[in-house]
Amino acid sequence: MENENKKLIETATVKPKLTIFENETEYRLLDLEDEVHMDRLIGQIEDYMKNNNGYGESDNTKDVLYADAQGLWNEYAKILRDVRFTFYINRKQYQYLTELLRDKLEYDVNTVFIAIELTDMLGTWVSEGSNKDDTSVKGYRANATEMTYMYHLISKHKVKGLGYSTYIFADILRRIGEISKIINYYDNHAKQLSSDIQKWVASWEDPETGDEVAPTEAQEA
Repeated sequence: MENENKKLIETATVKPKLTIFENETEYRLLDLEDEVHMDRLIGQIEDYMKNNNGYGESDNTKDVLYADAQGLWNEYAKILRDVRFTFYINRKQYQYLTELLRDKLEYDVNTVFIAIELTDMLGTWVSEGSNKDDTSVKGYRANATEMTYMYHLISKHKVKGLGYSTYIFADILRRIGEISKIINYYDNHAKQLSSDIQKWVASWEDPETGDEVAPTEAQEA
């Protein structure tokens, strides 16, 4: 049964770079502590399914196995939801992004509330202040939802020609993209692990009778 459990674990994603180099200095986009915590939980969930099986066990034992795996998954999902990434931009990029969100974009019924939600983040950024010059970068903190909202809004902006401001816009998009790769990597793991848990539970079904032996509690991770 151990080999069958191993087949349920599929990791099709490649871990992206979690650091960038700017002005010959390395900066982390995700704190090492958060990276280690999420990676550890991914390994714990996978190992738990590989090393445990509910086939032939009592309903109570199956429920406990499922609840334990679910608890680990919920812990992982919470960290992913709350973890903050560091968005590194220089003064010109900071000014461009702030003016773009505040003054230049148009918002409709589908985006105005998203823009309003971003004001808390922008307010924090303003209170922290911008960079002292145009070459050094400063790190601004944002969670996955805030980064996704920001990209959703500014991706609708159009630039004309290949002037200086266009390159600033492209650099901002590149910075967002670097963080988005990390978000997608860990989010894909969350989705895959949820699916793996369901396959793991389904493998407890009796192959002879087809009787359902999955836990009696909730059926989704």
